[in-house]
Amino acid sequence: DLSLSVVHVFIPLMLQRPSMNSEARTSAGFLALRLAGWSEGDLQSLVDGARGVQVRLSRLAKRKETGCHVAFAGLMLVGRVGGAVELIDSNSDVKGVHKLTRHVKTVLACKHPDAKPAPRQLKMEITTPEPQPVIFEEIDSQMVYRVAKNVHGSGGPTFLDADGWKHILCCKSYGKASEKL
Repeated sequence: DLSLSVVHVFIPLMLQRPSMNSEARTSAGFLALRLAGWSEGDLQSLVDGARGVQVRLSRLAKRKETGCHVAFAGLMLVGRVGGAVELIDSNSDVKGVHKLTRHVKTVLACKHPDAKPAPRQLKMEITTPEPQPVIFEEIDSQMVYRVAKNVHGSGGPTFLDADGWKHILCCKSYGKASEKL
């Protein structure tokens, strides 16, 4: 689905920090520039800027390999499995989504066997009623804020983990934008 693909690209592209030590104000400034470029349709400059940041980050990651095992243990202890897995794969030149080549397709096909029908005894017939639209009326910015503060977990396909969502939805440096979201 195209809209889901856009979400998977949009969030990491817009929210990547310009450098590892950039302040929130600097990151917010770059976010505003990227959003302006997105709305103007200047996707090539957005991709070029993202590649520039990723190249710099790749070089920095290679310098930090000496303490990799300590960092891995620290990430695992605090439950950031996604960050720990990313740290293991930091030697790879490919960050983010791989280009879909024949080799990648072959490797994925080997890892995912053909589907088989589920045994009849495992199937349960369950019917659920359609949700009533009125239940969504109680969802407001305060409820989203409270729930976002208690979210934990890794990033998944968007590479945005729970801490990233907390930052987007709970950080006051974005002003009223997180409430409007």
